[in-house]
Amino acid sequence: LVLAAVLIGLGLLATAGFWMQASDTPVGCDVMVVLGGDFERPAYAAELYRLGMAPRVYVGRVSRKPGERVLDASHVPYPLEEEVYKALLRKKGVPVQAIEYYGDDLMSTAQEAEALAAQLGPGPGKLLVVTSPYHVRRARMVFTDALPGWDVRVSGAPSQTLPAAWWTRQASARIVLMELPKTLYYLAGGRFRSTPESPPRATPEPAPQSPPASPAASATP
Repeated sequence: LVLAAVLIGLGLLATAGFWMQASDTPVGCDVMVVLGGDFERPAYAAELYRLGMAPRVYVGRVSRKPGERVLDASHVPYPLEEEVYKALLRKKGVPVQAIEYYGDDLMSTAQEAEALAAQLGPGPGKLLVVTSPYHVRRARMVFTDALPGWDVRVSGAPSQTLPAAWWTRQASARIVLMELPKTLYYLAGGRFRSTPESPPRATPEPAPQSPPASPAASATP
């Protein structure tokens, strides 16, 4: 039994490049949500919006990463992720009136799904979740559980597709070895959440403006 379990585990690990990336074919939905964590996700969401897949795009207010909190505490301007997402969506053709924020201080897929469920209500409706290919299977489980009245479809940005031999590249190896434990943790009933001890999410300060040059300094000699 132990040997069988080991062989099954190794088989799942070796084929992770296939079973993790079980993207749905995008179809027209009532709303679209683009998950936090990677700027290729909103770029793909904008492409789907232009194809008419959904009239509205939801963007979560995610937690600041530890390094970003260091910048905030040091008063070094660094934009909030949702602001970057919104700017990228707009740059790629999504009108501002079609973009809506939801949630606050979201640190996990589970929190994103729960916050969106509170925003959208019980349904029924069709929801398109946009994420990275390696995150598709877990995201589908999480959002289906959180929004049982919704028809959930999950699509991953094609530009982030993992190679079948994922272990041959450092970036893809790191991704798989992080995503697999997260999937198992979720299946075991675990949920990552913000804690009361977490520092509050600070709004970054605007970049300081350079003082205007004096007429004397700018005059041509």
